[in-house]
Amino acid sequence: MVPPNMVSELEREQLVQEAMAQLPPRCREMIELLFFENPPLPYATVAKRLHLATCSIGFIRGRCLERLRKILKAKGF
Repeated sequence: MVPPNMVSELEREQLVQEAMAQLPPRCREMIELLFFENPPLPYATVAKRLHLATCSIGFIRGRCLERLRKILKAKGF
């Protein structure tokens, strides 16, 4: 039998995956590069991969995270 907390964690992970899929491609790629790479990538590397100025990463990241937050909230996360 699967422990209840494991089921809950899997459900939350599924919601995050579904929310990520609803993001515009640039936001999805930025969030993946900034938060899912191990070890984390520096802004300069992310900027180069996305063809952006390094100084714009923080601003765009904030907008993308806000979009993700709204999608997750709508899903009941």
